[in-house]
Parts: sequence; structure tokens; C-alpha cells
Amino acid sequence: MFRITSMIRAMKIALRLFLILLIVSLFWGLINDRQAAEAHPLNNGYSQLSVHPDRVDYELFIPELSLLKYDANRDDKLSSEELVQQRSAIETDLRDHLRLEQNMEPMTFHLQGMEKTEKETISGVSFQLEYTSSTPVNGFTIEYNLIFEDADPLHMNFAIIEEGQDIDQTVFDASHRSYHYESMHPATWGSTLLKYFTLGIEHIVTGYDHILFLFSLLFVSRRWKDIIRIVTAFTIAHSITLFLAATGFIRIAPAWIESAIALTICYVALENVWSKKHELRWLLTFVFGLIHGMGFAGALEEIGLPKSYFISSLLTFNLGVEAGQLAIVLLVMPLLLQLRKKSWYSKLLVAGSLVIFLQAVWWLLERTGVIGSAG
Repeated sequence: MFRITSMIRAMKIALRLFLILLIVSLFWGLINDRQAAEAHPLNNGYSQLSVHPDRVDYELFIPELSLLKYDANRDDKLSSEELVQQRSAIETDLRDHLRLEQNMEPMTFHLQGMEKTEKETISGVSFQLEYTSSTPVNGFTIEYNLIFEDADPLHMNFAIIEEGQDIDQTVFDASHRSYHYESMHPATWGSTLLKYFTLGIEHIVTGYDHILFLFSLLFVSRRWKDIIRIVTAFTIAHSITLFLAATGFIRIAPAWIESAIALTICYVALENVWSKKHELRWLLTFVFGLIHGMGFAGALEEIGLPKSYFISSLLTFNLGVEAGQLAIVLLVMPLLLQLRKKSWYSKLLVAGSLVIFLQAVWWLLERTGVIGSAG
């Protein structure tokens, strides 16, 4: 009996201790949550850098509280209109206080855009910056001197640097304003040319409009001799305008070029249906190939060319396009030439050409703005 009473007493004591510990834990948690809320990093900034062969794309986020010197009407808020009005001053500040240097020389700064946004519930401004270089980007030093002197000495900026699959990171504060990044895969003449050769292949293989144009041309080919003429004419033509557009000798609005490319596909597809004579198709291919070459140049302009390897990178990109084009022809043409022997090939030619025509019309309507783009 005494033993049972002792056990009950011990259980009561243990239960009381458990309740006391639970209450203390809950109270301590509430205190910590409140401290965490009070210490919420309203002054934190963020940087995301994407490294390319000839440039660094820099997305910079700065909290609104750190940018109130641009608050023209002094309402402690920064509006989109105030950003536009203060763009010149903001651009100067960013250029002077956020520098990327390569080989002790500043990279060329461009403010691409800015917009009001939020990051982790913090209201702020996202700046899209671009730093270009005349030499391959193998490494650079970031000099971060924003905010510390005139707005917030406790400001911190968390930076992530991405180059392909490689990721590096650092934190800038008043005591740590400089960071040197060194590429794990430095660009060389050979690696740069290989990259642009690969980009050329990727562009033609994923450029469905160019592929359908080729298919439309080759649908009516009867002999390898005809195929060689068409491919050669297309190669020479788009190489000419690719070079002229990439070097700035000709410049046409991309929307016009992309719409004209869709029209070339429409025309060739319809000609497959109504015409039985195609002896001069190589000449038609040359004329239309000039238009497609300007389309290749537009894609290359988006990618960018390193100034130090400009011509060689341009040539290897074009070689990549040719290699991809040749691979497509060698894969498709043996099948088409075999199908030509079938009695129903003429029906396939008409049906296939009409499908290509309808797709090209859809692209034309999208590119001229008649209908909204699905992408």
C-alpha cells in the first residue's frame, strides 16, 4: 500500500514538472517569435548574377525604405512614377556605387529596367542591370557601395552568382564591400567558339519555323542534286544577311523579319500545292534565305557576341546552323525520297503542305499582333 501511494505521489510531481516545462517553453517561444518579428530584416537587399561569355546579367533588389531619398513627394513611399522621374539620378548612383571590374577595368554598365516589387514580404525595387565586357568573362570583382553611407549603415545584400551549373554566394555589408568571383570554367578561345557552334545547332534544331521552311522546300525534291542546290542556296543566302545584320550594316525591326519569315513559309507551302514546276526553286530559296538570315541574326543579338572573338564566334555560330541544318536534311531526305516512290505521295505532299501553310498563317497572325501569342 505504501509503495502504491509513493508511485502516485511521484506521478503527480512528474506531471506538475511537465506542465511547468510546457508553460515555460510556450512563453519562451512567444518571446522569441516577437523578437524575430521585431528583428525582421527590412533593410536586406538581394543580388542574383548570371554570368555569360560576354556579359553579366545582374538582378538587384533594394528595399523601399533604403531608397526614400528618391521619394519626391515625401510620403515615405516610392511610386513607379517617381522611379521614372528619378531614373537619371538612380542610374548615376548605380553606376558609381555598384561596379563590376575585370582585370582592374570597369565593365560597361547598362540599366535595363526597374520595377516596384516585393521579396519575402518586403516592398522594394528590382533593378535589371547588365555589365558587358570586351573580353571573355572569366572572373570579376564586385564593388558594392550602395546604401551604406547615405541611407543605412546596417544594410546587407545577399548575392548569388550563377554560371551554368556553378553557384557561388556572398554577403555584402558595411565591412565587406568587395568580392572577387573566379569562373570554375574560364572561357578560352576554343571554349567560346565551341559554345557558339553549339548555340548555332540549338537555334536551327529548335527554330521550328526554319525547319518547316526547309521541309516545304524539300517536299518536292526528286533527286539529291536538287537537294544540294536548295541547301547550298539557303546556306549562302542566310550567311550573307546573318553577317550583315550582326555587324550592323543592315537593321530591320525584328517583328517585320519574323512576320516575313512566316510569309516565306506560307508561299512555299502553297506553291507546293498549285505548281508542278520547281526547276528554279533554288533561286526562290536564295531570296527567302536572305530573310531567314536576318532572323538568325536577331537570335544571335539576344545571345550576344564577345567583342574579342566577334568574327570567329559569328562564323562558328553560322557553322553550327549549317551543321544542324545538314543533320536534319540527312535524316529526313532518305525517307522522303523513298516515299516519293509511293503512288499516294502526291496526296501526302498536298496534305503536308497545307498543314505547314496553316501553321505559318498562325505564326503570321501572332507576329503581326492580330492574335495574342501563345508563348
